[in-house]
Amino acid sequence: MALPDYIDNDRHKLESVLKDLILNDSQTKLDIATGFFRIEAWIRLEEAFNSLTNLRLLIGRDPAILPAERSSIDLKRYFRRDVQEQLEGEPFNITYKRQIDRLIAYLQQHHIQVRLFGVLSEKTPFLHAKAYIFNDYSIIGSSNLTPSGLDGNTELNVLIKQTAIARDLRVNWFAKFWDDKSVDTDYKAKLIDALNASKFGSKPYTPYQVFVKALYELFKDDTGLEGSDRTSLQLATFQQEGFERAVRLLETHRACMVADAVGLGKTFIGLRLLDHYLIKDRRPGYVPRAVIICPAQLRNLVWVKKLDEFGIKADVISQEEISRQGFDIKRFSKHDLVLVDESHNFRNSATNRYRNLQKLIVSGKRNKRVVLLTATPINNSLYDLY
Repeated sequence: MALPDYIDNDRHKLESVLKDLILNDSQTKLDIATGFFRIEAWIRLEEAFNSLTNLRLLIGRDPAILPAERSSIDLKRYFRRDVQEQLEGEPFNITYKRQIDRLIAYLQQHHIQVRLFGVLSEKTPFLHAKAYIFNDYSIIGSSNLTPSGLDGNTELNVLIKQTAIARDLRVNWFAKFWDDKSVDTDYKAKLIDALNASKFGSKPYTPYQVFVKALYELFKDDTGLEGSDRTSLQLATFQQEGFERAVRLLETHRACMVADAVGLGKTFIGLRLLDHYLIKDRRPGYVPRAVIICPAQLRNLVWVKKLDEFGIKADVISQEEISRQGFDIKRFSKHDLVLVDESHNFRNSATNRYRNLQKLIVSGKRNKRVVLLTATPINNSLYDLY
């Protein structure tokens, strides 16, 4: 097909243009700069990417992480968890398992390189540019290497059909960021480790993990709540005990911290608390309100999805949003309940997010209830709890 002059994911899809350039135009080298990378994008481009003789993928950092907050966020861990959440959100099936196996094998090839930009220096500015640089062509615009960037979002990218410009971009622009001192040059190995450690990977399970899984499969039908309950949000017995303990603390102190380990269902306990108090505190002429504050990557993936699933109405904002200098506290000052997911991210009292959360809690409506969720309440010292 004739190559377009621009790509908007309406008349011309980025996915189709990339495939056409690689498979039909013999473009064998590709340098990519992208703010986000999603595994599903590689799966959709697998056939084309297998034809490349050289691929350099440079992943930027989330622009929602403000410079003032970088000192309180481990960016390498942030992106590693982002990959893990992409995988854990997928139901297990043999087709996806085989795709992940092929992705791991693909990444292990010497001519495939992946780096993460800006994680080794807090002073490095965001790499927010999106570029796909081939031998003879360049695509510059707004599309990340994600399913939405490939064809879902309304985007605008320019296809430059000049070899000299492609060469200049590769040598003078891309290389500058690729070799920047802030780049994590070992990120490919970390990405492979994250893929292998997922339920789709080949990392062997310990005997203990196999034993626990066997117990779960044997007794999973017996772990639900007994008796009737008006809510459709049913908890396992140990989660119900945590919920009841949290209610006692909220009734006594109007605040609690749910600090169960990873995988024990803190999100479901939080949802049950929201459901409980949004019903309990309702009275004629008054409907209580709640706000959830969570990392940006969990907003739609977890909280909005689960609230809709269980019919719970609450506002959801990201920790990055509350970090902003001009965050409007009045929007949420009259809410009855504030739930903070991954609340350990607020342990640094010198950050905007800490100060804004404190103002939100003490301003407006008196006697708010506050629920903190975290698997790591103490990271460095007991002062983290303060």
